[in-house]
Amino acid sequence: MKTKLLFFILLLPTIMLAQITQGFENLPGMIFDGSACRYFDFDNVTVHELQNYNTPCGTIYVKETGSATTLGYSVILDPTTTNGPAGFSDGDSFGVASAASFVSGIGFAPPEGGQGFYMQDVDGTILMSFDVVDLAGTTNPQFSMSYILEATGYEADDFVKISIKFTDCASSTLDLLNTIGSDINDLGIEDSWNTLSADLSAYTGCKAQLLVEFSSNSTAEELGIDGISFSQGTVLSTNEFDLGNSLFVTPNPSNGLITIKNSGVALSNAVVTDINGRTMIVLDLQGTTVDKELNLSSVLSSGLYFMTISSENASTVKKIIIK
Repeated sequence: MKTKLLFFILLLPTIMLAQITQGFENLPGMIFDGSACRYFDFDNVTVHELQNYNTPCGTIYVKETGSATTLGYSVILDPTTTNGPAGFSDGDSFGVASAASFVSGIGFAPPEGGQGFYMQDVDGTILMSFDVVDLAGTTNPQFSMSYILEATGYEADDFVKISIKFTDCASSTLDLLNTIGSDINDLGIEDSWNTLSADLSAYTGCKAQLLVEFSSNSTAEELGIDGISFSQGTVLSTNEFDLGNSLFVTPNPSNGLITIKNSGVALSNAVVTDINGRTMIVLDLQGTTVDKELNLSSVLSSGLYFMTISSENASTVKKIIIK
């Protein structure tokens, strides 16, 4: 019995510190056809989260729930930016896609497996956010992913930004690719799969979240991503998931007047950061166990923010949208 117990103790860190990936192979990929088999979203006025869309060809997936070893993700569309406002009201190739869609549209199949995530003509700006990965206890965590941009005539307002946002440590954001302020056409990154990699050893006390931003307004302006991997890490602990299930923020989107709906957990504080990791406000919740009303209208402008809500033993991150 002691031998078995010792073996389990030695094995436990290996089980918990697993490789966490997303290769977009878990859900059926769409074969986009430029007609009925396209992604539509008819809200081209407000900042909002995109939903999976049913077509005559099957469901187009733009969000996925994660697991212990798979990153979940969701997508926020902001059609109010310079490249808007059409959004996906005109129908585009957007979502988990088959290799055939990649070959037909960009000319290259995904580098891993038979599917990837395809983004075409977003007519606004999208932010794709992935599940938070806890790097605590890791020894040499590494990150990698692949991306491809269609070769075309990008304009000044088009950009791609891929970054890792850190919380629970002094660091804020690590930019892996940021074309803002540059002409994509001059960067030599089009028409081939490129690999982004980062040594995360300096962030072992942090929680890490991958963010992908893309802004474009032309059918020929296309981005594909695939092969996302954190070599070590853990999903949030059971306590963190329980905290997340015990709280929700409403209304969302809002005009800045929100309520943290609480099912009896003593909350210590809430920290609101923007998508670049900058702290906008720190709120002392003073151990409250009841619903808490907050007025953030004087602090936050329109856009997407992350609210980290903490109790004594756990924390959870909620996305909030200000109209």
